[in-house]
Amino acid sequence: MNATHQHLFDAARAARLGDPPPPAPGTHDLAVLRAARNRRRFARVLAGRPARGGLRTALSRAVLFGAGLFGASRSGPSRTALSRTAPSRTASSRTAPAPCRRPAD
Repeated sequence: MNATHQHLFDAARAARLGDPPPPAPGTHDLAVLRAARNRRRFARVLAGRPARGGLRTALSRAVLFGAGLFGASRSGPSRTALSRTAPSRTASSRTAPAPCRRPAD
């Protein structure tokens, strides 16, 4: 039995008993996802980390330090080379990211 069948059984039971029908499956999915996102942001704030940008930071760290996507490792700069030079935060130094390429089969 899937969610639609269960909903039909519950709706029929509610109609027979005179109760209001239950919400359709998937009605509150976006609200649940929003609540999970807000809870994760709140936990990050309590831990002293920035509330936004965690996924982007983790992905950029994975690309920089060799944990490539699709299982292929990339040879990025070493941690010591990155720690010696502080990145500039000016708008002129920002460049577009390199396109993501699939590894050769």
